Amino acid sequence: MAVHEFSDETLDALLAALHVRAASHPDNPALIACWPGVREERMAAGCRELGRRGHAIRSMPLPGRTPGATRMGWAVAAGA
Repeated sequence: MAVHEFSDETLDALLAALHVRAASHPDNPALIACWPGVREERMAAGCRELGRRGHAIRSMPLPGRTPGATRMGWAVAAGA
């Protein structure tokens, strides 16, 4: 039996936030979190679940909090 970490409502909010970010910041479309439902450390899991549900989501490196560091952000794939 699969464990459902994210509710449908949380995943819908995450997908909507990804689309809003892509539309409002086409030069920097990635999110690192979608509060309160998907914290930064759970974004990979949330985005994998969206992918399993058929949504085109991609990871992309973003500048980190310290010089030279990177962290992962997530965005809807172009044209999705």
